[in-house]
Parts: sequence; structure tokens; C-alpha cells
Amino acid sequence: MIRHSTLFFSFQPRVAIHIEKRSWRISRVLFSAILLLLCLGLPTSLRADTLTGTVKDPSGLPVAGAKVEISGENLAQPITLTTDESGKFVAPDLKPGKYSLRVTKDGFQALTAPAEVRGTLDVSLALSLAEQQTTVTVTAKASAYANSDSFYRQLRDIKLGSSYHCDNFTLPLDVGTFEFKSGTITFLAPVNGQETGAIFLGQGHFRLKPVLAIDTQEMIRRSGQEIAEEEFTEVVFRFSGSLAAQFSKIKSSPAEAPGAAGGAFEQWKSRVRHRREVPEGFTDGILQDETMDNVDADVLSAVYNPRHPGFINAYMTGAPHKDLRYFIRARTGAIPQLGSPEEVGLINCSGSGMDDGIWYSQHLFSELKAKTANSQEDRRLFSTHRYVIETVIGKNAHFASQAKITFEPLVPGDRVLKFGLLPTLRVARVVDENGKDLHFIQEDRKHDGSFYAVLDEAPEMGKEHSITVEYGGDKVLYDAGGGSYYVGARESWYPNLNGFGEKALYDLTFKVPKSNVVISVGKLQGQSEESGFAVSHWVTSVPVAVAGFNYGKYQRIEIPDTVTHYDIAGYYLTDLPDNLASYARGNGPLASMAPKSMTSYALEQARAQMQVCTIFFGKAPYENLAITEQPNFNFGQSWPSLVYLPISAYIDSTQRWRLFGTIDSNFTGFVQEVTPHEVAHQWFGHSVSWASYHDQWLSEGFADFAAGLYLEEATGPKWQKDYDEYWDRQKRRILDKNTYGIASNDAGPLWLGLRLISPKTPRAYQGVTYSKGAYVLLMLKSLMFDDQHTSDNPNQAFIDMMHDFISSHQTTPASTESFKAIAEKHMTKSMDLQGNGKLDWFFQEWVYGTQVPRYQFKYEVQPGDGKGVKVHVEITQSEVDPSFAMLVPVYADFGQGMMRLGQVPVVGNSTRPASFLLNLAPKKVAINVHKNILER
Repeated sequence: MIRHSTLFFSFQPRVAIHIEKRSWRISRVLFSAILLLLCLGLPTSLRADTLTGTVKDPSGLPVAGAKVEISGENLAQPITLTTDESGKFVAPDLKPGKYSLRVTKDGFQALTAPAEVRGTLDVSLALSLAEQQTTVTVTAKASAYANSDSFYRQLRDIKLGSSYHCDNFTLPLDVGTFEFKSGTITFLAPVNGQETGAIFLGQGHFRLKPVLAIDTQEMIRRSGQEIAEEEFTEVVFRFSGSLAAQFSKIKSSPAEAPGAAGGAFEQWKSRVRHRREVPEGFTDGILQDETMDNVDADVLSAVYNPRHPGFINAYMTGAPHKDLRYFIRARTGAIPQLGSPEEVGLINCSGSGMDDGIWYSQHLFSELKAKTANSQEDRRLFSTHRYVIETVIGKNAHFASQAKITFEPLVPGDRVLKFGLLPTLRVARVVDENGKDLHFIQEDRKHDGSFYAVLDEAPEMGKEHSITVEYGGDKVLYDAGGGSYYVGARESWYPNLNGFGEKALYDLTFKVPKSNVVISVGKLQGQSEESGFAVSHWVTSVPVAVAGFNYGKYQRIEIPDTVTHYDIAGYYLTDLPDNLASYARGNGPLASMAPKSMTSYALEQARAQMQVCTIFFGKAPYENLAITEQPNFNFGQSWPSLVYLPISAYIDSTQRWRLFGTIDSNFTGFVQEVTPHEVAHQWFGHSVSWASYHDQWLSEGFADFAAGLYLEEATGPKWQKDYDEYWDRQKRRILDKNTYGIASNDAGPLWLGLRLISPKTPRAYQGVTYSKGAYVLLMLKSLMFDDQHTSDNPNQAFIDMMHDFISSHQTTPASTESFKAIAEKHMTKSMDLQGNGKLDWFFQEWVYGTQVPRYQFKYEVQPGDGKGVKVHVEITQSEVDPSFAMLVPVYADFGQGMMRLGQVPVVGNSTRPASFLLNLAPKKVAINVHKNILER
């Protein structure tokens, strides 16, 4: 998954967003293979008494990668386990009795504890810090620049200012309106002569009425009504100086500051400055990631630059919602973590509540009215050109890095740069291009600890500038045992200025213990040894959206590609990670694992997919591709020129059967499709990136489509069974109902992207963005198929469209609208159902709508007029609106398998007859044989 370029499988509800990331965001979750085995259901012999536990540090945070050794009189030899990212371990198949647990981890004192197992026992183990630890040394001079900018300190410790009566005052803010019925409003003390916030206490009402029908439907799903209505008793506003004038009319009747104003402000600070290690819900996962807002640092941008894009944040406390937030932010987007330029947002932060979620996200009303809203609007304040990063990884997986970031300002006067950086990586020093120390902001990792750099003066427009950041810490890597490591912070192991919102050049140097190997994005430029460390140097030849690496005791093999001439290499581990090692002992289910031969198989898949994708989509922008094994059991991921495959992809079907005690067709399908899916991301997600969360289906959905294309084009003459089963799985992911009786497709249209996720539809993003997104491209391929065979390749129109799509978006992110324009450029005459050269009908149905038709089919073979036969067919379409249209493919079997005859247009709930004149009488006639279109 890219930050989402991830394909993963779970027997628990799936959440997709690099969601993977925390229980709600994939990038912050590392899945434990042993937990997966338990979810799958192991054979009866493995269901004996179980010991589970959690290892924590002195602050109560989970400790990943800790060694847990279990010994006892009932064990012939000790069991050794490794804790996962959540600090958990599981020891099944224990006989009742007394055991001893010994826990070790670099940087902590060893801990020994007894455990008596009777049934299932869950223990909590707290480690103490070792007396001596490796730390990043920060000089006194450098420390003085952390969180010490004078205006930032004023904002961080801001006091209350003047108060005013606030009765019967209406404040319209785009589509939202605040009605202050009675109360007081207390302004915060000015900073640099600018007012930056206010606190209202009293009685008031908030109202938001969506403009577009698609937003109205989402509001109904979220709040149960078309219009958001909220009675509030407190509102905390934070705003830029340019929007302070909105409150000027209130300042006519001075009042004494209510005693509760200070308490309300302190509660607000506690709410927005606190970062949960494990998010409670989707909004927590979105708002508290590596780019969590430090509101004071965001306001600092406007304090230093009066021309900074205006913003106003409103935090409401009322009924029935305790934390309802309404944001308007020009340029950067109301919710920057969504990666969208939409300026207006309404978020209900209710943790584990069933109404938690993003209720509204849309462009300004003025843009909607003028029809100028566009996902491709530039939301960046600075453009990154290059990263030069040197990283040292210690034997204890400790990180120490230095990153030089070259950038260009895009907004005149702005001085504050915000980066995505894992909060456990602590910045030691920031200097400008002349070596002068700069102020920077990075609060504690348990709080709003995002990293901001503060320039001494506004950089000159139109010119390159650079800063260098020194930082270090832990929790990027977790030792999984057996020479393998979980790579955690795949997007935030370095100060990442704009995430997937842009592409830049990377120059990366790694210094690591000689026993380990780094495989990085880019191309290897050289290797050497330095002071006992192995040094490797990697450079990207073209700009890429993100840098990443894999790390461990890897062995390397290559596979030649004489067709497309890519350099393809595989990296595998000879030993299993600790949580699977016990299954390889003796005659265990994994004793016969052959990682080298399975790597060769994965390389053959990768080579074939590279060739298929090159034919259908054009040449990839990268000359090389590394296929690497990772200890994560049930998800894969793709970075530019680097693919992470789950270890399950290296376990054959017999070994999986012995391991799980059964063959699960869904998991078998996951293993089958993960490699071609991740390889396809070299085109979709990396060669072509997406403009906003609305458009991420152009990455994940297209990669899923390409996995199906691989089964059709690269698996030999008997491709039909696996291919049809693949698309049947995709259909089930879209239409099967969950325990709440809601299908992924019912959550909303494809266009909603991440916002499909809710407590009642946790898998909707995966089911719609991946599977329905794939189906949209599959249906376009079917619609464009040349049934008249006027060209050598009946898919030529589709191939031309995809080549055009890739080549047209090398420097500009793709949006749904820009893809639609490309599709209309290459559409066939039969697709022009509206007679206007547009595909509005198709995109309204499948991207912006949720209807899925049902079909009934019957046919009759009659003698033809003269030679041959006439096949008369009738196709009935139902469960759709009167304007819903589709072209339904018809197939016939003449004894050598199904052959496509053509396609029949059907509109609304109706029956459409059609006839085909054939030379031979078919054995059978059917529609939609190979799942070409989505149907119920």
C-alpha cells in the first residue's frame, strides 16, 4: 500500500489506510503473524492452554521486538518469541503448569517473572530502563533553538485578553453558520499585534448545509439528517490575522471575562495537544499521525507572514457532540492529513463512538458555485526539489540521521516549514545553507510533536534554498528475529515535507552493521566499509514521491529480463522470524520452506507482470526493481523500485495447509495476487501519483485491476478459472454485507475514498477503493473492446488510453477528472450513449454513484435467413434508476470455450432484445462470462 500503496489480507475487518497505519491507518500497524494464525484457526493440537502478554516500557508504551523466553518443567527446551509492534506475544499449545518468563531488549534491564498457566493467561510485563543507553547527543547551543522562538513561546503560553458580550450575533463561514444567542466571547492576547483566537461561552447554534447531492447523502449517513445541526455551549476559535476581522462587529459591548473561559481554554489545549499512542478511532488516526497539527506552530506561520493563506478553526463543545470541529483553510486544505486541497471540513471526533468520522470535506462554496473546484489545486507552501540523507543504523536498530532538504517557496513571505517525521525521532539541530542554527519546533512525542522548522527570514521566491536537519531515535525498525526487521515508519523515517503530494530527487547513504543489508529506492551507486560499518549509496535517477528501504540479513539473486530489460533482483532471508521459527523445527509445517526457490518464483511473477504492464501501460520510469521479503505476514507494499512482499508469499500451498489445518480460498487468493498488485504500483501510485483522497482509486484500484490482468495474460492457456475466481472475490468485497448488514458499496461512492471508513463500515475503503476501483477500469476495458476486430489487437483502444494516461501524468498528479478526460479522448462510438462525446453517464454511475444492476438473460437459437443461424437474446436490467445505462457483453461457446460476440446497451429497468447472425450454432450463449461488468 502506498501510504497507501498497500495490499493486505486479514481475517479481521480490514482497514486500509499505509489506515493500515494504526488500527485505522495501515502505515502504523505491523501485523503479527502469530496473531494471524490464531485468527485463521489452527489445528486442534494447537488449541491447548495459551499464554499471552504485553511488554511495556516505564511510561506504559508497548515495547516491540522484545525477546520473550518461556521455560518450565513441561518444556523440553525454552520457547523464544518476539513481541510485535503492539508489544504483544502469544504462546499457544502449553500444558497446564508453572513457567518462567525472561524478557530482554536492548536499552532495558532483563526481567524475569513467573507465570502459572491454567487455560488462558494474559500477563503485563513492565521493563525498566538500562543504566546506560545509547542516546543522541544534543549540544547546549542546539537545544536552545528547540521550541524557543519568541513568538512561538507567546503562542504556546498565550493568555486571555479582552472579553465582550456576544448576543444575537450571526457569523457565516462558507457553508457553515454560527449563531451566538447569548454569552461572552473572550479574545486571546495579541501576538506581534495580531489576534489569533477567541473563546465563546454561552448558548449558540451551528448549522452546515451541504451544497452538492453527494455531500448531502454523506451527511445523512453520518448524522442521520441532511443538515448538520449542533447546539453548543463552548467554541474555541483559532485563526490567522487575515480572518480576525470576522469578529470585529462583536467588540461593541465590553464584558468581564467569565471565570470559566480559562478552564475551557485549558481543556481545549489538553484535547488538541495530546497524542494517543493507539488511536481510538478513524479521526484519531487521521488527525494524530506524523503530521498532527501543532496549532500554535500553524498560527505562527500567519504571525510571521500576513500574506499566509487564511484559516479559521472552530472547536465546538455541545450537544449531542462533545468535540465537533469546523475548519476552513485556504490552500493547505481543511484537513491536510487527507492530502486534499478541499478548504472546508467538518469532523466529529468521538473516539470509539459510532458517529466518529469526517462529516464534510469540500471546496469553498465560491469555487463550487463558479465550478472551479479542482482536486489538482496546489496545496503546497514549499516545493521540495532534493533530499540528501545520511543514516547510521546501530546494532540495536537505533537511528541517527542527517538530511539536507532543498526546496523552493511557493507562497511569498512564508517562513515555517512543516514536516512529516516519526515523533520518536527527535530533532537535535537545524541549520540553514550557511550553517546558521535555526529555531525549530518539536514538542514531546506524546503531544503535538510534529516537526516544524522556522526560517530566520522569508526565502526569496523563484530560488532554491536548503536546510539540514540532524535527528535520531528509535521505532523505525523492530527486530523480528532471524535476521529480519519490521520497517515501521516507511514514510516518516526522514523529514518528509509534502508526503505523496509531490516528487523529488533522493540521494541516500546508509551505514549499517556489516552483517545486515539495506535495499533502498533508487539505484545502487556504490558499496564500501567504514569504521566497521557497511556503507551503501543509492540515488534516484528521476523524481519520486517517497523514499524507503528494507533491512536485514538478506541474500540476493537476480533474474534476467530479455524482453523489457529491467534489472530485477530478489532479496530473501534464510531464517524465519522468531514468531514462526518454532514451526520450522523438526517436522513442523514450515520445516520444508525453501526461501531461495520461492524467491525465484516471486521474481518470475514480477518479471511477467513487468512485461504485461509495459505492454498495456507503457515503459516504467525505473530501470530496476527489488523484490524483498518482509516478516509481516499479511500485507505487501510498494515503493519506487522497491517491493515489500509478506513472508506468506514465500510459503507454498502445502505448507499453508499444514500450518493452518485448512485451505482458505480467500487467503490463497491474497497470496496469488499480492506480487502482481505491488509490482503494478510501479505504474499506479509511483509513475502516476494521485491528486487527493478522492483519486486514490487511480492507484489502488488500478493496481488491483493489473493483478487481474496478470492472471489473464501471464498464466498460460488455462487462465480462466483463476481469473474468474479473482473477479468473483472482488465482487464479494464490494457487495457482501458485514455484521451490521452493510456492504462496502453501501457506504458510499468510489469518489469518497478514505471517508468511506466508519465504525460500521471499517472495510469499505478496501472494498470500494481497491475492488470497485479495479472493476471500473475492467468495465472500461470491456466497453472499449473491439468486437468487430478492426485492429490486430481488440484491446488496442484501451491500451492507447492507458499509455496516454501514464505519459500525461508524469509530472502532474492524476485526478478523477483528468482520467475521465483521457478516457473520453479514446472512447469508442458505442460508448457515446449520450451523443455528446462524454462519459458522464459512466462516471456518474460507477464513480459518483452506488447502484449495481441485476441481470436476467435468455436466448433462443433460430435458423438464419439462408446460411447460418440467428441467436435472439433478451437482457433484462433491474434495481437501477431509469437513466442507468450499461453495455452488457454477450458470449457464445462453439466447442472451444466462450467467445465474445458483442455488447448490448440496456437503459433503466428494462428488457433489451438483440440478435446475432452466426455461421455456426453455438452450444451455449451467456452474458458477462468473465465478470467483465459488475452485477448483483
